[in-house]
Amino acid sequence: MPELPYEIWKDRIENELINIKKLNVLEENTIVKGETSVEFTINIKALGLLQNKGELTPLRSHRIFLKINRSFPYPGGIDFSWISNIFHPNIHPVQNPLGGSGTGYICLNVLKKWSRLSDLETTTKALKSLVENPNPDDPLNYPTCLEAAELFKNRSMADIKEELDITEEEIEETEDEEEDVIILDD
Repeated sequence: MPELPYEIWKDRIENELINIKKLNVLEENTIVKGETSVEFTINIKALGLLQNKGELTPLRSHRIFLKINRSFPYPGGIDFSWISNIFHPNIHPVQNPLGGSGTGYICLNVLKKWSRLSDLETTTKALKSLVENPNPDDPLNYPTCLEAAELFKNRSMADIKEELDITEEEIEETEDEEEDVIILDD
């Protein structure tokens, strides 16, 4: 796999982390820097869903683990794993309601179309958009994801907001909250 020269890679990673900090999504004390990788957790605010015993519950905070390796910014240089549970056709939950554990795997076109010009800021925004706009036509092949796909084929997120009596004001308040997310100044 191609790699940037080490010093350029380190500078690129530092710039990416600065941009992520500006989005107010980086979780405090989660950055682990190694010689060949950098790992951290982000927390995005977006309206998603949980399912428990057939009941849908709003979920407004989503934790995602990211690992950037030496191949970054080239394809294959970044890995994502969803940490929070979620009921979504394109995100495998970490705990299946049917029992057992999941993978946290994310089906995201941004990763499929990754190029050396891609960046973490755009990717973070794409993750938020994925939560708010599930794609039921391209679900992951896991029972929970297929069940979520069926739900979203029949009902839009707007329908679900109405059913759960979630107002736009509640969503905006959640987006404005910054609890559990702290900007680090290195």
